[in-house]
Amino acid sequence: MPSTTDTSTLTLALILTAAGVVPAAALVTGLVQLLKTVTPFAWSPYQSRRVAFVFSAVLVVLAYVTTSVKLDVTTGFGAFLAWYAIARMALATYDDLTSKPNSLRGPTA
Repeated sequence: MPSTTDTSTLTLALILTAAGVVPAAALVTGLVQLLKTVTPFAWSPYQSRRVAFVFSAVLVVLAYVTTSVKLDVTTGFGAFLAWYAIARMALATYDDLTSKPNSLRGPTA
């Protein structure tokens, strides 16, 4: 992963940092919700989660492809952590916005 990132310019490498997880998760959540509204069939919650996981993985892969970072065990683990953080944050954001049980605004189960 890049050791330093200039946050004054917006690049895909920014999502590989802790600061980039939140906007990336918001982007994934928004894309899933947009896709749900424009498709004619009904979505199950599990389909939304799968699509969020795939979108998160695509963002991380694109970020690594557009940087000059050599993929090895360390950077691969960093990519996994970035994907996991973005996917989990996207799911948590969706659960909170829809007031699912045990979310910040939902009832406790």
